[in-house]
Amino acid sequence: MTSNKEALVLDHNSKIKSIETCDIDGEGKTFKYILIRLLPKEKCLKGYEEKVLVRGYERCYYHGDIFEEVELKLKNAFRMDCLGGGRIKHEHKKLHIYGYSQGYGKGDHELVKALLGKSYPDYRITCSDEGY
Repeated sequence: MTSNKEALVLDHNSKIKSIETCDIDGEGKTFKYILIRLLPKEKCLKGYEEKVLVRGYERCYYHGDIFEEVELKLKNAFRMDCLGGGRIKHEHKKLHIYGYSQGYGKGDHELVKALLGKSYPDYRITCSDEGY
C-alpha cells in the first residue's frame, strides 16, 4: 500500500512526463524564449522529478507574457520558476539562441541548445551571447 505522499509523487511524475520539453514557434520567425523549471505543488515531496521547459512564441511581446501563458495552463498542477530567457531565430533547419531577458536575466543558452537538440535532431543549433 502506498502512502498519500508516495501517491502524490507518482501523480506528479506521471503529469510531468506528459509535458513537452520544447514548444517554440516555427520557421521564419524570431521570438523571445524562456526556460521554466516545473516543481511539484506540494513543497515537502521527496523523490519527485523536475523538468525544465523551453517556451518561445512570437505572439508574446515580453518574456513575462510567455511565463504568464504557460502559468495559466500549468499552475494547477505545478509550481514554476523562470530560469532566464533570450531570443531564438528559427530558420530552415537552423535555430540560433542569443540575447537575454531584461526581467528574468540570461537563460542558459547551452542548456536550451541541448534541450532543443533532442526535439530538433536534424537541425543545426548555435548559440551566442551577442545581441539583445
